Order: sequence, then C-alpha cells, then structure tokens
Amino acid sequence: MEFDNYASHLPIFEKVFATFEIKKVLEFGLGKFSTPFFVNHAELVVSVEQESKEWYERIKAQINAANWRPVFQPDPQVVFGQCDANNQTLDLVFSDGAAQTRCLVANQAMERNVPVVVLHDAEKVWYYQWNLLSIPANYARFNFRHRKDANKVTTILVNANQSILEQWDIPDHDRILQAYSSPCQPVIQLRYDEVRGLLGKPNSIP
Repeated sequence: MEFDNYASHLPIFEKVFATFEIKKVLEFGLGKFSTPFFVNHAELVVSVEQESKEWYERIKAQINAANWRPVFQPDPQVVFGQCDANNQTLDLVFSDGAAQTRCLVANQAMERNVPVVVLHDAEKVWYYQWNLLSIPANYARFNFRHRKDANKVTTILVNANQSILEQWDIPDHDRILQAYSSPCQPVIQLRYDEVRGLLGKPNSIP
C-alpha cells in the first residue's frame, strides 16, 4: 500500500488501543483514516468537525455506525462543556482539528485528566501553538516521528502506563525529543535513543 501522510499515526493508535482500555473517544477533526479506526475499535466515538461543512457531510455519508456521533461545532469549549454537563468521562482525546484550537483541545483534555491525549502534526510547533501546552505533573510526553516523507510527528500525553510506552517499538517511527524556544528559532528534533546513548545513562531522561 502506498504511504499516506494522513495515515502516519495509525500504527501509533494501534499501540495505544493495545496498551490502554479505550472505550470512549473524543476526536477533533474528522479524518478518512482516524475516524473509521476509532469507530472500529471503541465503544463510543464523538467526532467533531470545526471548519468545513462540506468535509463534515462527506465523512458523515461514508460512515454508518451506531457507536458514532458526528458533530459540527467550531468551539471545543462548547463540546467539553457538554461532556461535563452529561458527566461524560473520556478515555482518549485526539487533537487534529482547527489550527487555532488544537492546543486548547489538548489542555482542556488534560485539565479533565483524560488518560490519553494524542496530538497530530506535532512537528508544526508554532503553527499549531504547541508551545502553549500546559502539561500537568502527572502526565508524560512521548513524541514519535515517522521516517517517511514529511516526517510527521505524533505526540502522546499519558497519565498512566508510562513505563510501557518507554518500551514501545513502532514500525517506521523513531521516538524523539523536541527543543524549541521561540518562533524565531528552529524546532530541534533529536532521536531519543541517540541522546540516551550520548549521555550513557539509560534512565536519565524522564
């Protein structure tokens, strides 16, 4: 099968669902790959389209599943507010929607202690304002970069099973560390195994 950048995160989701008990998913940004994957693996999936009515109707016409709830809503705070009002717990939040709210979605999820928060296109730090992430102390961050084409980075923020993620070996992906200071400076990406080897202390990087 020909490689598609938009599907680069699917091997990571396969690992996530094998590691965590994921029953309820909140997805921002309907996707031709991610949405069917969630629908086929979770008990309940709420998919929120924020920008394109045309894209929303297109994906909506392609999926017919009792466990899927498509929603068109530009404001993620409205969606999280509805979850709060309904006492709806979530197991995974995927932030892949409108550029100006991707970081907000992740922060809102972590404020609610959602066990797994996944960020797509994490290599575009300044465009999606990932520098504004507010990561609580009980979360750990794991970045995985695909080796092909655009070197897409998918970030996982988790508050459990962190030692298991440390051992993950994902096909065609490298675990990386990111360093950045301001939009005037480049985002530096370093392979985790190389940094660990240079330090000579396998357990020195959290």
